[in-house]
Amino acid sequence: MKDDVKLKLILWLSGVQFLLSSLVLGMNTPARVFVRLHNGPDVLVDGKYTQHRKYNDSPFVLHLWSIEIACSSGICGILLFVVLLGFVCRYGWDRVARKIRNPYGSNGVNNPLTILTTHFMYVSSLISGSFEIQRLLWGINPMLVFLEDGLLPSARHYQRLPLDQPADKPLGSFSIETYICEILEYSVSTTSRTDQAAIMLYAERCTLARAARWVTLLSALFFFCVWVLDTVTRPVHPYAVARSEACPMSNASLSGFEAAITLPPQISRRISGVWDDNIYAPSSRTVQPKSILSLANASEISSYPGPATLAGNASALVFDFGLEVGGIIHLSYSTSGSGTGTLGLAFSEAKNWIGLYSDSSNGLFQRGDGAIYDAPFAGAGIHSYVVPDEKLRGGFRYLTVLLLTNSTSSGPSINPTWSNLRAYNGYFHCNDEELNRIWYAGAYTLQTNAVPVNTGRAWPALSYGWANNGSLANGSTVIVDGAKRDRAVWPGDMGVAVPAAFVSTGDLESVKNALEVMYDYQEADGAIPEAGPPLLQKGSDTYHMWTMIGTYNYVLYSGDLDFLEVVWERYLKAMDYVYGKVDDSGLLNVTGIRDWARWQQGWNNTEANMILYHTLVTGATLADWQSNTTNSSLSTAYLSRAASLRTAIKHPTRGILPFSSTGQRYLTPLHPQDANSLSLYLRPGRPSAPKPPSSPGNISPFISSLELHGHLAAHQPQLALDLIRRSWGWYASHPNGTGSTVIEGYLTNGSFSYRSSRGYGYDASYVSHAHGWSAGPTSALTEGIVG
Repeated sequence: MKDDVKLKLILWLSGVQFLLSSLVLGMNTPARVFVRLHNGPDVLVDGKYTQHRKYNDSPFVLHLWSIEIACSSGICGILLFVVLLGFVCRYGWDRVARKIRNPYGSNGVNNPLTILTTHFMYVSSLISGSFEIQRLLWGINPMLVFLEDGLLPSARHYQRLPLDQPADKPLGSFSIETYICEILEYSVSTTSRTDQAAIMLYAERCTLARAARWVTLLSALFFFCVWVLDTVTRPVHPYAVARSEACPMSNASLSGFEAAITLPPQISRRISGVWDDNIYAPSSRTVQPKSILSLANASEISSYPGPATLAGNASALVFDFGLEVGGIIHLSYSTSGSGTGTLGLAFSEAKNWIGLYSDSSNGLFQRGDGAIYDAPFAGAGIHSYVVPDEKLRGGFRYLTVLLLTNSTSSGPSINPTWSNLRAYNGYFHCNDEELNRIWYAGAYTLQTNAVPVNTGRAWPALSYGWANNGSLANGSTVIVDGAKRDRAVWPGDMGVAVPAAFVSTGDLESVKNALEVMYDYQEADGAIPEAGPPLLQKGSDTYHMWTMIGTYNYVLYSGDLDFLEVVWERYLKAMDYVYGKVDDSGLLNVTGIRDWARWQQGWNNTEANMILYHTLVTGATLADWQSNTTNSSLSTAYLSRAASLRTAIKHPTRGILPFSSTGQRYLTPLHPQDANSLSLYLRPGRPSAPKPPSSPGNISPFISSLELHGHLAAHQPQLALDLIRRSWGWYASHPNGTGSTVIEGYLTNGSFSYRSSRGYGYDASYVSHAHGWSAGPTSALTEGIVG
């Protein structure tokens, strides 16, 4: 049932219940007051017996209390309707509908207990709480009536008090309504039998007293309907419904593909299946190397554990873990001889860079990370070394252990800590093993990119070595760009990483913490940094908008509307900031020119305008979700701006697509991959999708991820599959890669020297081999191929 329809029904039923509750209160209150205060026949006859009965005759007292309870339930019904109506008037129709539908913002990913409501109560909790009170009252009321009218009268007989009245009726009835009517009749008889107004008044009161109980029960029936409508028809998140109708796993297949998405996606239990062999995540918190390699030629010496003896100064062995790992190394070793020395450790993601120095991560390039060393030892003995927390290595496959001594070290036992994360929320399996490996490489990369919030890369860069002890965000975990580096929040990367995380690991807590920290550092004018702390780089219009798009993606996948409430005012400020840069041409004039490493940025850049279009469209949806009396018009305004931008982008003479709608070639011969991919993916225009990269000589899996989604949006799945096999399959099978993750980028000549001449100081070892912005195939295969 649609939220707004459900809210209308609830309000209508509550309105009827409000009227009935008012009648209950109106009918019972006079009886309550009359019986409590009217002295009645005790003035005329033996009053002490009648008054004594009012307080000591058990059935009568029970019946009297049933009227008290009826009045209380009537007050509950009135208050419920008034509060509901107040919520609608104060917060808007849609927000109250959302709260009735999903009071805790709960979903398959977050823990509802950790989500706090902001600014107003849980409406469903109000309904359920009111109903529980009503149910208690209604449960007591019939019991009292039964006791009073049935059980007790059958067991006991009370003295009926004869009264000298014309009707010659006793005043000893056990029904309080009859009692009231008899008192009223007697009052008429003692005043004036000709006073028709008084007779009619007393008769009306008598009728009210007799009808009060039936109206109370009818009110209860309507309140029960409200509760059933709110509780029984409460759906799960609409995105989850598409994947889980009535079972914890749904399967879809197309041309040999099979996928399983489990909801709610709690990382607590693992679904076994044919995909188990493809999951790279280790099954234990402690992992060990798979083999021992020679440093001289990288050939395998033995499997691990095996003979591992270092003899002589600068001797070294390479321990291959078989996949990307990260964490704290625990090393135990024994020494022989009488000399002194020290044991050193060097790390590398790719086999190319194994050696006495770690690959680069600190930002100074030229293998500036060096190695770390245990305290010196002297003579023979047994030793252990635990890497300090700040020297945690976020991502590596190869560990070189070197000896600086004239003595001998033998038998090292190496154990980096690592979380057991094989319990995914989404699984994928098809008849193409290469695609399987690529899907799980993306998923595992995202696991390595979800890091503790106190393990960011130190910045400014250390003059030598590295430290991963920077503060990144609040919470416990946050999604960063890469396992090894930069270990910082980059919103542009999240445009690819968040959808991939949703269909695989289900880790949206890291995403939420990342978005929160970006808004925390928003400038007074509304600008959002390009990167989170400790980097806090500024001056990027595109990454500013990616934070806004990331907000939409997070709310879409999580259903966490309380988070949207928290950041909403800052989101509006961010929208005003970026849209304020639209010039007279109707296009965004980019002044914050930092971007993902494309060759050029600025002016009416096509890629940036495509991103703005998507920002406006998703902003309109967020405004609907966050709807109140102001936001309904805001959604319309955003869609109107998006339509105007689309027209400006496609203008035959002033437009910025490589080909205008008239077939006229645009001035530049370049066909930027990012702009054309986004044009297909986000659909402001429909040009053909070119293959050449935007940054000459570089292959960017980030932009290629967007191209994947562009092909799928254009209903060209074969082109998407071809691109996955061509661009990701190459690295998945590379003998020098991690064999378990997706790389940041590479060159067209097949080397790992991505951006070597543009920002990376000609240091090919600086490239990250576990980068979340390259995980596009994980979401594309699940959502676009399997569907």
